[in-house]
Amino acid sequence: GTGEEGEGLKGGSEPGQKCPVICSALGVVKRQSSDRAMEVRVDRAGGYLGCLNGNSTLELFKVRSGAELQTAMKKKAKKALKRLQKAGSEDTKVAGVECTVADELPLIHTLSSKARIRSFDLQARATGELLLLLALQNNSFELHTLLATAQPTTTSLLYSVAAPGHRTDIRTVCFSSDNTCIVSGSSKTVKVWNRSTQQCIRTMPSGYALCSAFVPGDRHVLIGTKSGEVQLFDIASGGLLEGVKAHSGAVWALCLAPDRRGFVTGSADHEVRFWEFELVTEEESGSRKRLSLVHVKTLKMSEDVLGVQYSPDGRLLAVSLLDCTVKVFFADTLKFFLSLYGHKLPVLSMDISSDGMLLVTCSADKNIKIWGLDFGDCHKSIFAHDDSIMAVRFIPKTHLLFSGSKDKTIKYWDADNFEHISTLVGH
Repeated sequence: GTGEEGEGLKGGSEPGQKCPVICSALGVVKRQSSDRAMEVRVDRAGGYLGCLNGNSTLELFKVRSGAELQTAMKKKAKKALKRLQKAGSEDTKVAGVECTVADELPLIHTLSSKARIRSFDLQARATGELLLLLALQNNSFELHTLLATAQPTTTSLLYSVAAPGHRTDIRTVCFSSDNTCIVSGSSKTVKVWNRSTQQCIRTMPSGYALCSAFVPGDRHVLIGTKSGEVQLFDIASGGLLEGVKAHSGAVWALCLAPDRRGFVTGSADHEVRFWEFELVTEEESGSRKRLSLVHVKTLKMSEDVLGVQYSPDGRLLAVSLLDCTVKVFFADTLKFFLSLYGHKLPVLSMDISSDGMLLVTCSADKNIKIWGLDFGDCHKSIFAHDDSIMAVRFIPKTHLLFSGSKDKTIKYWDADNFEHISTLVGH
């Protein structure tokens, strides 16, 4: 209804102001959970109410109709009379059994799920069933049914919709050479996506993926894992061809060599290792050949290796270390060339421009630094984001670059003029 002047919520309107809604407290319904209520919903028919708690349990209450409430109050009066009789009272009538909000909204069921519930919705059917749709933190949906008329009430899982995405945080992504496919890796799986249709075409169980790259030819993909293993997958079959214990620490970085004959890995075990692709004969078939990985040489470092990057001409190799520096070596002889220092926190990502003139680095210190690879001088230091910068990449054949940050933005930069061009939001 519409309130007259001066009516409405106490303290919610000024004198003389009309308030379109009048609210008054009817009572309190105590929940079983002691955690705070995160979300409250009522089904469209108004027959059921759900309350999502902070401990990820869902409490369901029934909104009793007038007839149901009368029946419940009669039962309540009978129980009160029995209690009086047991107490030795001679009264045969119970005076004024009070109807509370708890009587109007009785708790009928408490539902919990294996994964944390982020949101929910409910719908009552004419058959007396209550459908519960749960959105879970592991990127999946569950549809449960509850027969409210049954005693005791129980729920059963009707469907579980596992979206084609990952169940945990995505730690690495990479494009195929023709930009038609994308590989993404998380703690348990590697997925291959069609870029144009945005459909998942392969899901492959893996180790905890930290870095990835397509093998030249785009028929295989390399994954560096937290356990120190480098895994080689065949995309066509979706199977693991080979798993090599490459390092004794986490493989934080992986970069293909410009000559496409091998790749380099960097690890928390203070080593940079160089690998080559090789065709070997399968033992089972005796004649069929498959791709394999061969360790060629090792470069020892003084700190954990967080990133490795070849220059496009294959002349230089940049290595970022936990001590916040970037060391540059000649790729053929592994002779030391430059040491770049200036970041206050470790460099999390870096890239070299197509002409080999510029190196861009980003760090958890929220800064982007642009370096010249002729003398190792810092051309510019830019305070680029409001949180840690996780990735930087040059656009091929230009000095334009993108940066991605934990502040949920991607920014577009001109590395020649040190100008911010645009910001992409959406995450």
